[in-house]
Amino acid sequence: MYKRGIAAIIGVIAIIATATYVGYSSTKSGQSSNMGYGIEPAQSVQITDQEGRVVTIPVNVTRVAAVSGQAYEKLILLNQTDKMAVTMSAWTHIPWSSKIAPQLKDIPIADDPNVEDLMNKKVQVVFCRSYDGTKEKLKSTNIAAVVTQKDSGNPDNIDSFAKYVKQEIKLYGEVMGPDAEQIANKWDAYFDQKENHVISRTANLTDSQRPTVYFARDATTYQGKNSYPQFYVEIAGGKYISGDSESYDTITPEQLLAWNPDVIFVGRVNSTDIFTKDPKYSNLKAVKNNRVYLCPLGVAYWDYGAEGMLLMEYFAKTLHPELFPDLNMTNEVKEYYSTFYHYNLTDEEANRILSHLPPAN
Repeated sequence: MYKRGIAAIIGVIAIIATATYVGYSSTKSGQSSNMGYGIEPAQSVQITDQEGRVVTIPVNVTRVAAVSGQAYEKLILLNQTDKMAVTMSAWTHIPWSSKIAPQLKDIPIADDPNVEDLMNKKVQVVFCRSYDGTKEKLKSTNIAAVVTQKDSGNPDNIDSFAKYVKQEIKLYGEVMGPDAEQIANKWDAYFDQKENHVISRTANLTDSQRPTVYFARDATTYQGKNSYPQFYVEIAGGKYISGDSESYDTITPEQLLAWNPDVIFVGRVNSTDIFTKDPKYSNLKAVKNNRVYLCPLGVAYWDYGAEGMLLMEYFAKTLHPELFPDLNMTNEVKEYYSTFYHYNLTDEEANRILSHLPPAN
């Protein structure tokens, strides 16, 4: 009887020790995190966000707030739309988003959600930007702030950019779980395939063969240096024109006239008229040579969205059509949408996306 009692005590101690080890090993020691009250170690894992912060999140994430730029698009990509408890209003200006993911219409919108509302909605993770104040607001809560975009310290060359943009998608996948991670890995390989194809044809262009390119967000702002558009332009065989700011910045007509780009791509407005119909820009080379182009628009803006690889191809086809006679952008858009959104676009629908037009209905 005594021996049985000793054996039982030893068994209980072994169980407690095992549980303690599991709880400890699910997080990494020696690293700081923002693990809040209410997330037990055995129920959590640690990830590193785009700002380099080690963040503790629940093992099973089921409720998120997508308030970082085009976070909603990343969650549609990873088939995680049903886990959005809050999203930004950005998608409401982009009709293809709700065409592809009708569930968006039922998700509450809050561009700057308050903490109490997030807690009431049982949000576990907020995807945010480094500079929007969200991570500071959430410090004293059990809601994890995961930074997916930052405004400084961006990649400064094509290789580091490719690594960075793939890491962004992987980060979303890591947070959302194994199924999402699998899709993120598939997207990663797809990106590599498209990038390598474009570079294989533009890598040997001389400096004089690379047109200068200005990327306008709208009439008075542009994407600065080390931005996503810069690297897509460079991969596609162009020379990117910008100031010194790593964020988007304002520009005067005088500065744009001084830069005098060969090509202008217009990103986040619905018409090239802001340049082609404005007399003060009539002497720009891009205007005089009819080389002002309106960028396509899909589920999100292509400049900072996961669909950016399509923008890279669009730039390449536009800047160097002679190098890409076999690149059919209608087919590229259709393939991407069927592969990642499981939506089979018609040729007409794909061409409307390429023409920056909403769905026909």
